[in-house]
Amino acid sequence: MVASRARWAVDLLDVRPGHRVLEIGCGNGTAISYICERLTTGSMLAIDRSASAVARATRRNAAYIARGLARIEAVDLSDLRVPARRFHTVFAINVNLLRTAEDAGLAQLIRRALRPSGRFVLCYEQPSPARLAERASRVSDNLCAAGLATTVDWPAADRICVTATRDA
Repeated sequence: MVASRARWAVDLLDVRPGHRVLEIGCGNGTAISYICERLTTGSMLAIDRSASAVARATRRNAAYIARGLARIEAVDLSDLRVPARRFHTVFAINVNLLRTAEDAGLAQLIRRALRPSGRFVLCYEQPSPARLAERASRVSDNLCAAGLATTVDWPAADRICVTATRDA
């Protein structure tokens, strides 16, 4: 289930060989593997608050780390410090982000980390379409307030994808 969800989300990202990618909430590192398969000169930073998740993801992706394609860190998004306009793509899968007005600072952090025309993609899979609709609305509102243009795709009854793009 995790592998199919990660593959679905990564396929939406349109990662190119030279892209810089940030994953928020990498869990066991399944998506890291799928991203790094597509990278040659690019790189990926994956973060998670859980040290045990980071340990699992690090073991799973040791070869990509050794090649310099992936870096995995135990850090909360609110504590992450990266250069401005660094990433082509920032994404998260089933991570509780940007649901409340208090999360506005996180939306600004994400906007700052994105390159011009960069995309933030937040994918959710849940059994309740009503909860997905509510989540999409709240997340979109917070991203718009941060100056990001958003769209919501609903590819299946149990899946949504909120995409936000940085114009300049």
